[in-house]
Amino acid sequence: MDKSFITGFLLFIYCAGYCQAQSDTIQTRIVLIGDAGELTNGRHPVVSGVKSTIPLDEKTTIIFLGDNLYKVGLPDDILPTYNLAKAPLDSQIEIAKGTKAKVIFLPGNHDWNNGSKNGYDAILREQRYVDLLAEKNVKFYPQDGCPGPVEVDISPDVTLIIMDSQWWVHPYDKPGIESDCPYKTKEEVLTQLDDLLSQNSKKLVIVAMHHPLKSYGIHGGYFTWKQHIFPFTDAIKNLYIPLPVIGSIYPITRGVFGTSEDLSHPAYADLISRVSEKIKKHENVILVAGHEHTLQLLRDSSQYYIVSGSGSKSTRVSKGPSTLFKSDKNGFATLDISKNKDVKTTFYTLSGFDVKKEKTFDLLNFATLPTPENPNDTQRVADIVFEDSVLISASDKYKNPTGFKKFILGENYRKEWSVPVKFKVFNIRKEKGGFIIKSLGGGKQTKSLRLADRDGREWTLRSIDKDPANAIPAALRGSLAEDIVQDMISASHPYAPLPVASLAKSAGVVATSPEFFFVPDDPAFGFYRKLFAKTVCLLE
Repeated sequence: MDKSFITGFLLFIYCAGYCQAQSDTIQTRIVLIGDAGELTNGRHPVVSGVKSTIPLDEKTTIIFLGDNLYKVGLPDDILPTYNLAKAPLDSQIEIAKGTKAKVIFLPGNHDWNNGSKNGYDAILREQRYVDLLAEKNVKFYPQDGCPGPVEVDISPDVTLIIMDSQWWVHPYDKPGIESDCPYKTKEEVLTQLDDLLSQNSKKLVIVAMHHPLKSYGIHGGYFTWKQHIFPFTDAIKNLYIPLPVIGSIYPITRGVFGTSEDLSHPAYADLISRVSEKIKKHENVILVAGHEHTLQLLRDSSQYYIVSGSGSKSTRVSKGPSTLFKSDKNGFATLDISKNKDVKTTFYTLSGFDVKKEKTFDLLNFATLPTPENPNDTQRVADIVFEDSVLISASDKYKNPTGFKKFILGENYRKEWSVPVKFKVFNIRKEKGGFIIKSLGGGKQTKSLRLADRDGREWTLRSIDKDPANAIPAALRGSLAEDIVQDMISASHPYAPLPVASLAKSAGVVATSPEFFFVPDDPAFGFYRKLFAKTVCLLE
């Protein structure tokens, strides 16, 4: 037998084994495609590029990061333009057809009728169309125009949390307090986000939404000298009509005040501020988004941000102090998570239908778990013994007020808040036969836990003292205004629910029968221990 043939055959076997071994190190692979809602001459280059480049096996999850249809989402099917309008969505849905890869869609502003009126109807049409296809590996989250967050398990070590950021900034009709959404207000959304991040603290968490929390693109308010002199080039690439001085009005105004879809717009800035506040408290979190028609990898402190929004369009992007990678070309990004918990991201660009692998970055390794809050606390739950009752006040915040507070805000129920009362100690493992924790409850000012007893009945454990920080504008937090609002809570009686329950019963009105407890520093509370330890709470 020819020696060259044997050598080649052995090399083939070695390479095949090596490649298989390399592939086996991948735990999961996530493909990020944003703003893919337009075709090029009837075809979708980025979708084709993913098919030709990325293994579409059971380890792969493809996430379409919103703006799945331009420009006003999916129209009503009675319109003559319906079939043409839905064609880009069809190409995205079919990206993994006949494979074991999973496909997840989340909404963007264009899916909500470009953030205009009737956006709610448009997003429902799109979701129902995706659901109607009944492909078991294709999902649309969140459902029914709800804001989320929705938790999706990608692998045992990787969790995806999806939010509809357009719901947050949308000024028109959308699901609210009267809806069937599990989380109906911004406060409830943030509480659940914090809860999910805490529950998944030992995993890598990918937080996905359409709007990025950080960007150096057009929506981020970054304009070059070119836009000041030739302002029309943003709309039409080669329209070089010089308008010095006058041309600066548009970029300056947009950079400072922003449109409704720009990071500087008040509603969008509120989203950035409040979501960032929750995320920064947690480790091993990567934020992924579209919206900007660019590719960006940004790092701010220890937080990574991936913008992958050039699925069908491209716009300019600047280099900022947090920039690790940027491109104004069409393309997509991937996240590879290995079995030893290394995380890498790779950016791909397209020229026509030709795919180019631009650069790979090592982001982090999450094998090392976050340091526990009490590293010296080695006690087992079974060893914890609590007293049956304690003598303590509801709160000491309202006693001994200053002359100003007493004169302006009044005496109120300060004495009732500060007088010591004997409370039964709450034992979560034994009270009412024992409880399991379901999740954090909503509410702007009180902390609450949703519990279930062994018979499946639902209970709520709620703090009786309040924290007004979440109920006042962010600009006023930590100021005298917050101190005044906090002190005004003394105008409510801490034990008012007790007589209300008795009166309701006498009047024949169905009502809960609340009980007051002192919650000890109990390890059985797990993630929620620090929130409820050594507080007086109401159980109902």
